[in-house]
This record gives sequence, structure tokens and C-alpha cells, in this order.
Amino acid sequence: MGTGGEGKSFAALALAAAVTRGTPLFGESTALPPSDVIIQNAENALPFVIKPRLDMLGADCSRVHCINDNGKPLTLTDSRIEAAICKHRAVLTILDPIQSFLGESFSMNRAESVRPMLTHLERVAERTKSAVLLIGHISKGRGKAQHRGLGSVDIINSIPSALCLGKAEGLDRDTRAIAALKNNFAELGATQLFRLNKTDGFQWLGESEVTPEDIMNFSAAKQREDKSKTDEAVEFLTDLLADAAAPAKEAIELAAEMGISKRTLERARAAIGVKAKQIDGHWEWSL
Repeated sequence: MGTGGEGKSFAALALAAAVTRGTPLFGESTALPPSDVIIQNAENALPFVIKPRLDMLGADCSRVHCINDNGKPLTLTDSRIEAAICKHRAVLTILDPIQSFLGESFSMNRAESVRPMLTHLERVAERTKSAVLLIGHISKGRGKAQHRGLGSVDIINSIPSALCLGKAEGLDRDTRAIAALKNNFAELGATQLFRLNKTDGFQWLGESEVTPEDIMNFSAAKQREDKSKTDEAVEFLTDLLADAAAPAKEAIELAAEMGISKRTLERARAAIGVKAKQIDGHWEWSL
């Protein structure tokens, strides 16, 4: 689990690629034979995002499979998951993100909804001897790492192994950490670092002393910083558009001069309901 945009899906694909090639996973020196994997990603298109990333990571894509859920949405209790694992003898199944596979009648915030689904999935993993990797987000705010997962704390309580992924103090902008939060069956593994950028792609960097709390604290601090920046952008837009509409291009350029990024400006626009209208070939913003 981790905040959005930090590379959770990419790291999961790196694991999948290693499994298909039969190369050691991060932190390991030995490898299992090349094996098949199942990847269900509800947020990124398979041909346009997942496949190019797998190619970049050197995966054997003939060993990567996806369950066709066009006619019926897939849930954690769907019999098609176990059927696909058995059909392809997959040793790893990735469900990304978990909330997309709970079904409309289930709530992430209710233990009575979540635990039966996870128990069912646990039994599937036991019967098929396949690892199941669920990708989840963390909630905003502060608190102990094990209480920061999005949804009921029962999700973390009922899962035997949990990892936190994200940035931490002292790491450069392209480096992320994966830290073990809990493991019911073994000692906690060492935190692993990876780098992700457009120039070098994805690279494992080795062990680190970063803890789950370091990741969560950095995330909370970043959220507070982002909120402060958004407040500044809201004030800027409110002043700029108080009396009349303004060209969007001019607003963006003025904001940049004040150190307000376009992304922050968009958050501020949404916060106060700035409207956009195209006039004579250019866009204007107004309150």
C-alpha cells in the first residue's frame, strides 16, 4: 500500500516480470523456474500501459495473462480467479487496486464486508499454491502505519503479509522504498529501494534502513505541504477572477511566476469551481 503515483503498480509489474523470466525477486539471490502470472489492473489499460511497461521490464509476456471481465466485473470472490490460476498454473496473481474488486454491495470500511472476501481469497491461494498481491492506497492523515491503509483496519489485520511503498526523508526524488509492515510467517524482510524515472526506467537499488513509519510520516508531511500550496493557489485564483474572467493561459503564466505549479492550480480550480469557456479560439476562466 502507498499513496497514488509513487510506483506501486510499476513495482508489482517488476515482480511479475521477474517471475516470468525466472530471475531472483528483490532481496533474493536465488530464483524459481520461469512461471506464469495473472495481472488484473482496473486503472491502466492492458495494451497501452501494462504491456509497454512489461516489455520495458523484460517480461516474458507469453506468460502473462488477464481475465476477461468485460461482461461481468471481477470480484475477490469470483470463481474465475481460481479457474484462471489453475488453467495457467500461475504462481502470482496481482489485483490492482483492491477497491476495484470488492463489488458494488461491499464497503472497504466495514469489517463484515471485507474479511469474508479476503478469507475466500486466502483459501484460493492455499489450494492453488499461488501468491496473491493486492495493491491498495493509504488514507490521509497521521497515525500508526498499520492503521493508515484505505478502508477498514481489518484489511491489514486479515492479510498475512503487508508492505508499504513510497518516498521517505533523505531519498532523492526518483527513489522509493518498499518496507515490510507485517509478516505472520517469518521475520520482517529488509526494506528495498528502487528508482523510477523516464531516463533509466525501473531499477532495484538494494537494502535500506527506511521503516514503514518513515514512509507514512513523509506522506503525511507531503499532504500537509500540498494542502498549503493549494490554499495559496485558491487565494490567487480568487483574487484574479474576483471582478472578471481571465485568459487561462495568462492565469497559468502568472501562477508559474508565483511558484504555483499547473497541477496545484488545477486542484485549486476544482476546489472553488472555476469554470472554463472557449471564446474565439482561446480558453477563459471565471468564477
